[in-house]
Amino acid sequence: MHDPDAPVRRLVSAVDMHAYSGRRAFQQVDFQRTLIDALDAAAAQSGLDRSAWYLQEQGDAEVAVLPADAPEPVVVADFVRELANRLARVNHSPDPAERLRLRVAIHSGMVHFGRNGLPGPAAVDACRLLDAPALKAALRDGDADLALILSDGLFRDVVSPGYRGLRAVDFTRVEVTVKEFTGVGHIRLLGGPGTRRDPERENAPATRPSAESGGTGHGTHLSIGAWSSGGGDAIGRDQINHGDRHVR
Repeated sequence: MHDPDAPVRRLVSAVDMHAYSGRRAFQQVDFQRTLIDALDAAAAQSGLDRSAWYLQEQGDAEVAVLPADAPEPVVVADFVRELANRLARVNHSPDPAERLRLRVAIHSGMVHFGRNGLPGPAAVDACRLLDAPALKAALRDGDADLALILSDGLFRDVVSPGYRGLRAVDFTRVEVTVKEFTGVGHIRLLGGPGTRRDPERENAPATRPSAESGGTGHGTHLSIGAWSSGGGDAIGRDQINHGDRHVR
């Protein structure tokens, strides 16, 4: 039993289905089952034990606190990749409206295990990142099966050094303001047929790296309508076109 008065530093993931409320009841039942099966399978394929995760479930969403020995690079790289692979196995329609599509946020920080949920900054910040307008728009306006956002600290610690083959150039830096939360996140799109294109963005000059962007080459601004998951490439080989940021 966890002591709610004794916070611990843990990895926190938050997952939410895209366009869940607009589906019929039986579709929601099927999608809930598919979501849990995909999460379980992705964890197993990555060598992670989901039975040891603290789960706070809510229909189309889940917040999970991973155990202290969960390796952050494996979660950020392998687990996310395998989750995208599982979605590819169940998503057969080229129409994004017919597919199970997910937003995923991952953060590391202090967690309390309260009697009615997860107090403390880590779980709250993960949920705020999950609700980032740029992340929602990237999934809504593109074809990707999975839109991942990492907290800035986790990006610096895990992605920037290149652990597990992760590349900073595959992520886009965005500023996030949701309710009382203000911070930075890093977005990557995975999976999907990548059938949508923005010809104007494809023909535009490439964005140059800036000191403010942390050297990723993506800066802090993007055109949400220009997101793409990558021309039908294999899972994990995604591309993103960039321009001015648009917030719904």
